[in-house]
Amino acid sequence: MYSFKGKVVWITGASSGIGEQLCYQFAQAGASIILSARSYTNLERVQSKLSGFGAKSRIILIDLELLNQLPDKVDDALACFGRIDILVNNAGIGLRDFALATSLMTDKKIMNVNYFGPMVLTKELLPHMIERQSGQVVVTSSLSGKYGVPRTSAYAASKHALHGFFESLRSELVGSGVFITIIVPGIIQTDITAHALKGDGTLFDRVEATYQSAYSTEKAAKKILQAIIKKKEEVFIGGNEGITLLLQRLSPWLMRRFIRNHPIKRWRKLKRRLNFWKK
Repeated sequence: MYSFKGKVVWITGASSGIGEQLCYQFAQAGASIILSARSYTNLERVQSKLSGFGAKSRIILIDLELLNQLPDKVDDALACFGRIDILVNNAGIGLRDFALATSLMTDKKIMNVNYFGPMVLTKELLPHMIERQSGQVVVTSSLSGKYGVPRTSAYAASKHALHGFFESLRSELVGSGVFITIIVPGIIQTDITAHALKGDGTLFDRVEATYQSAYSTEKAAKKILQAIIKKKEEVFIGGNEGITLLLQRLSPWLMRRFIRNHPIKRWRKLKRRLNFWKK
């Protein structure tokens, strides 16, 4: 177990999925936690479990779509414990629809939550970290930040934007004492598809089969903590689907043809074959 004793960690999207598990892992490692999401009820549920680890925690409600409110949220977060050592930009929202069926309103919502929100929080918080010459910003991206697949256009665009911004920012922060870690989760056992939007802005409201038996959030959170303590610049977290990153690097042409039609179904077939070869 790595130690984060004495560290203050602010986690967005802390009410479920990877964010919730990160709260538990950081708490067990001795950190003080600031939990943020839109649902106070769900945050209270997570906070009650954190008390069992003896962790200090505070709740700050946040809606990343409301960009003009975010600077005040940073002030509120800094007031909780006097500083923030690690910001985990984990909150996000998915898309499950075709690009031509997706309204501009939905495109904007996804870009605000997934890209502009984390960008604003980071830019508002960075001067405090730079002044202390210490800090780390963690960004939860996705395989969709590496390549696009059908029915995820705005989501993939937002994750690609995260990579562009934070990779540029990392270069600008060299020598400042502040580090950037980009997490690239694969298919993780979360409700991300249920919470995803359809093109008209309504909820997709269904957990796709692939996510029901995927890489566990607990294992993912443990791997993320390892990446943070080692100050990794970028790390993939997940199962065999990580092979697509190698395929994308070696043959973008082949990768594009792999994902054009029903990539999830194709991945299930490939995964079954990979599991067969392991036996």
